[in-house]
Amino acid sequence: MDGFLALSQRIKSLIDSLLGAAASVMMLILTGFALLEIVRRYLFGQAYEWGNDALVLGMIGTVSLYFCVTQIRRSHLVMNAIVQLLHARGFLKTIGVLKIVVSALVVVFCLTIGVTGWSTLEYSWARDLRSYSLILPLAPFYLTLMIGFLLMGLLAFLQFIEDIISFARKEYLDGEIELVTDV
Repeated sequence: MDGFLALSQRIKSLIDSLLGAAASVMMLILTGFALLEIVRRYLFGQAYEWGNDALVLGMIGTVSLYFCVTQIRRSHLVMNAIVQLLHARGFLKTIGVLKIVVSALVVVFCLTIGVTGWSTLEYSWARDLRSYSLILPLAPFYLTLMIGFLLMGLLAFLQFIEDIISFARKEYLDGEIELVTDV
């Protein structure tokens, strides 16, 4: 079990460092482009025809990749009030079980979207679907979304196994509350 936990930690660390940095840089670039578009539109009366499409598709794609980073940190769907209430009442085993259930649901949700979304990607590629401005192809955007959901599903699966190992080792009995959990 320790070998799996070490491998899982290395995978999560690699994805966190790569996607976290890439998504942050992309968000900064897109924010700069948005500011440039504002200046061009309102000061000069001109804007790139494809600018709005690029910003919307780029931000959504970047956020879908950054969701993987928040999944690693278990901070994308945090409901601390419920966890703190259960902890205060002594339902430590319940918290452990809920972590397993929530991780399983995230795995099913993300992998379902990731796998069933490939037909949309194939359709957009075959039909050469374009954004509203008819300049930007939608296939790279869909590919980014599918990669984001599949990576998030992989990470949730690793956390699901980690939660089972933690529950089997009775680590929920140590009495310390995790303030960041996806329950």
